[in-house]
Formats: sequence, structure tokens, C-alpha cells
Amino acid sequence: MPRPRFAAACLAALCLVAAVPALATSVAMYGDFRVQGTFFSGQNYTGWNAAGTQTEDTLNIWQRMRLHVDFTANENLSFRLGLRVNNETWGHGTLTAANPTVAVQPYQCYLQFTVPDTRVQVTAGYQPVSLPHTEVFYDSLVFGTDSGNSDAAALIVRAPLLDDALAVTAGYARLVDTNRTYDTTTTQVGDELDFTFLTLPITVSGLRLTPWGAAAILGRSADLPSPMGNTLLAAGSYASPSTAFANNQNAAFWTGAALTYELPIPVKVYADGIYGNAFAGDRSRNHRQGWFADAALEYTGFTAVAPQLLGWWGSGEDAGLSNGSERLPGVNPQWGPRGSFLFNADQYLTQASMNTTPQGSMGLVVNFDRISLIDRLTSLVAFSYATGTSSPAGLRKAVAATGGPGQYVTMGQDLAQGERLLSIASEHAFALTDAVNLIVETGWARGYDFRASIWGRRMVNQAGDAWQGAIGLIYKF
Repeated sequence: MPRPRFAAACLAALCLVAAVPALATSVAMYGDFRVQGTFFSGQNYTGWNAAGTQTEDTLNIWQRMRLHVDFTANENLSFRLGLRVNNETWGHGTLTAANPTVAVQPYQCYLQFTVPDTRVQVTAGYQPVSLPHTEVFYDSLVFGTDSGNSDAAALIVRAPLLDDALAVTAGYARLVDTNRTYDTTTTQVGDELDFTFLTLPITVSGLRLTPWGAAAILGRSADLPSPMGNTLLAAGSYASPSTAFANNQNAAFWTGAALTYELPIPVKVYADGIYGNAFAGDRSRNHRQGWFADAALEYTGFTAVAPQLLGWWGSGEDAGLSNGSERLPGVNPQWGPRGSFLFNADQYLTQASMNTTPQGSMGLVVNFDRISLIDRLTSLVAFSYATGTSSPAGLRKAVAATGGPGQYVTMGQDLAQGERLLSIASEHAFALTDAVNLIVETGWARGYDFRASIWGRRMVNQAGDAWQGAIGLIYKF
């Protein structure tokens, strides 16, 4: 069924169920609407797209809508349907005055129930999936859900143990199935990407520790959506010959832990550690493995502000491609230090960051979070510094192997040793009513010592300051 018809059918079903309460014990509808004007100059530090082939339009007005409908039969059985009109600019696509494109999308659709006579909870369907991470760092670097923008078709089982001090969660998701029911010929090929994970959160007084593990199987003929290929594959996989994998199926695995600890003094400690190893059984140029760690301190003794110091380190590329990649592989990375303009880090408004790649970089962020000096106004100010951990020779070879800058690695996002980024950002939310917030966001960033030997002299000579300012309204209902 075409997507517009499917969306219309979903809306009709909602109206029918709402009109006939007997079909469900309760129906709850909630969501949010946001509209914003954004001035963004110097995107990618050049004012061009990542490949340097297009010029930016500095002013856009963005709009989006999310609607969740929960059907609850009882405390042990519920169903959720989520609909959205995704981020779009005024005057384009859906928001064009004449002949607009239909873009109502079902983006969550799952059943949740408790197995009878147990405390085991099962969630099945298209749902948010995110691996464990500490809250001050936005979402997971291996697989994050990006506030509902990157859900997955999955089956997740959660079983609490020891009076909720210990729990186990296991999940399976099919992320890609390129050919669906039938392969393109009578020869069967691997065209899926399957993902499984297991978490074991442990909660005791003042401490939450969550060890976790994940594994994936990638079929050689799977058509990976952008940018998943860049975050999961090594640059050598794109080099000639074009048939990158020798094996029909290849495995990847990750292991890590997330820790949050409240000290006896008013200080909270956050930390994550991750190791990933992908496709080690195939050609060495397809192998990708790496490490990543982050940590943060937050002082909680003030009522009007929460000072934070955050840092991270990710292993970087060495000088060659023939032995694969040394950066952490990721399926759907959504990581960022809270408030930083360098990252998509759960800012109030959208389309408002420099998209720095955490893998192959390290840095520090100083935050002044939850500033509340004026009634109904909450603010954040963040100062960020980042530098690269990848070999310049490795990134230069990656650019050559993948068709130029912006294809696999991008200037200002993927950092070589010696390249540096600085940024300052602020967020301000003023509660006009209990349901409507006025949001103002600003950001500045600049890159230093970009290498012409990697990105080309034309790109490096164009690099300068990036400025962003946005004002918007968010209505939650």
C-alpha cells in the first residue's frame, strides 16, 4: 500500500477508535508541534555542502509535528501508534502552497504486554531502540533512536530481577531487508542487516551501572541507507574492486558499559566505554574496530545552575587502508555532549549543529546547564573544543578511495591529528504557558589547521566561521 494511503488509513482508524470507546479501555493522545526560523551561515565551515558543490541558503523556516496515540486495555496490555510530519521547510515539499507533497508518516507502531503470571514485558513492532548511554551524553554512539527519528522494527523483552535492582533486556531488530521475500535471481544472497543486543542494568544506592553487548550480521548484498554505510564500513570497503566483501554474511559485535554515580558530596559522575569489532572474518581492508570513551562531572549543589565538565576520546585511523579502519563502527550513531554546537546533542530546535564525528576525535565541553535566574526562563551555555585522533595519511587515502571530500569523510566533521574546532553555544527556553515554550538558540564554531593535503586547497581556503541563530515555538499537548 503506498505510504500516503497507509497514513490516511491510520488516521481513519484513529477517528473510529476514538469514536467507539468500547474498543479500548482508554485512549491517550499526546505529542508536540514546533516551528522555527533558523539563520545558519558557514555550514560545514565553508557555506557549501559537504562535497563543495552547492551553496547554502542561510535562512530557512522549519516545521514538524509528532503525534502519539496510546491504546491501553489495562496495566499489562497497550498499543502505540505514532504519526509525524517530519522536519520540512516552509515553501518546500509538504509545505508548498500549490500541489504539496503528502508526508504524514507512521513512525511508531508497536504492541506492549506483560506475559501472564510474570513480570516479563514484551514490546513488538516498530519502536524506539537505543543502547545504554549516560544521560548527559545524548544517545548511543552505536545505535541511538534520535528522539523518534530512527526507530526500528524490533522485538524487545525485559525481565526485572531482584526487586528491580537488577534487570535483563534482550532485543532483536531487522534493520535492512533489501530484497524482502524473494532475491533478485534463483541464487540466494545475503541482503539483510540483523541486530541483537543484551543489557543488564544494575541499580543500587547512588549507582547505576549498565553493562551491555550487541551483535550484527550484515549480508554482502544489503543496501545500507545513508549514512549507515559510512559509520559501519571501513573506507577500504569502497576501494576497487567494487565487490567489497568476500563472505556472503559477516558479523560485527560491540561491548560496553554506562555508569552514573552520585557521590556523597553534591557531584554526579557519568562515564561510558565501548569497544566494537566489525567484519574481522572477511578481507582485512573491510575490517573495522575501535574504542570510545566519555566521562563527565556535574556539580549539583547549586539551585540556579548546574556546572558540567564533559570529555571524550575515540580511537582514530592509522596511515593505511589495507588493514581496515581503526574507528569504532556504529549502526546508527546519535552521540553528543549536552548542549554542544559541534554535535547533534538534543537541542530544542532542529537543523542546528556542525555534525562533528565523535569517532576519531577527542575533546572537552564546559557547560553551564539548567541556568534559572529568571522565573520561567531556563538557559544553557556550552564551550566546546575538539581535535582529531586520526592519521592525516589515513584520511587522505580515505578521501581518494571514496570519491572525494564529503563522500565518506568530511572536512570539519572527520578530524585529523592537528585539526581543531572551537565553538560556543547557548539555548534559552521561556515558558509562555505551561504548554508553549519560546526557544532561542545561538551557536558559533570555527575550525583551525584544516589540512589541504587531505581536503584540497579550495576547501581549506574557503573555511571560516560558522554562525547559527534560531527562534521558535514548541507546543506540547
